[in-house]
Amino acid sequence: MRRIFIILAIVVCALRAGAQSDLMEGDLLFAYSTTTGRAISEATVHDATALPIYHVAIATWVSGRLYALEAIDEGVVLTPYDRFLERTMSKGGMAIGRLHDRSGIDQSVSNAMEHLGKSYDDLYMIDTQEIYCSELVQLSYVNGKGQRLFPLINMSFHDSNGRILDYWREHYSKHGMAVPEGALGTNPAQIANDPAVELLKIQ
Repeated sequence: MRRIFIILAIVVCALRAGAQSDLMEGDLLFAYSTTTGRAISEATVHDATALPIYHVAIATWVSGRLYALEAIDEGVVLTPYDRFLERTMSKGGMAIGRLHDRSGIDQSVSNAMEHLGKSYDDLYMIDTQEIYCSELVQLSYVNGKGQRLFPLINMSFHDSNGRILDYWREHYSKHGMAVPEGALGTNPAQIANDPAVELLKIQ
């Protein structure tokens, strides 16, 4: 049994080292799962062959250490990459996205860093002080001319049959709101499938 644990530890370490060596500043880290985050992926991924993506973070180096800059329940934070990878892999897997045009990467990451400390927006509304994961990317990523790369889209809270999911009805009902189906916003799958992004590696 001990030998099995040792082998598993070696495999996990190899995955961490391999993924880290593949990453560049500003790469996008897409988390996917068929269990955790289903309410998000079911509402935004309607192609049965596509990855069930539910979260996106930004790879960035700070003082020689790799972090995932992300908006999660705790707010906009810098999560050590090893911790991010362990959390992500325990729930499913990760895909690495890289911009075809990297001329605005430094400015994009700098823009994202300005949101550190903001509260998480679990209502997924734009034009508020709170922020959610794909909103962090949408607001921050620009090309070399300073133009935003990712457009706002009409939000989807329905399944592939067009039925609004019960999870979202209950979620917004707790806040005294109707589901904002069709309101402007963004989601991780939209960014992963944008022509500006190339998915390089899937783990």
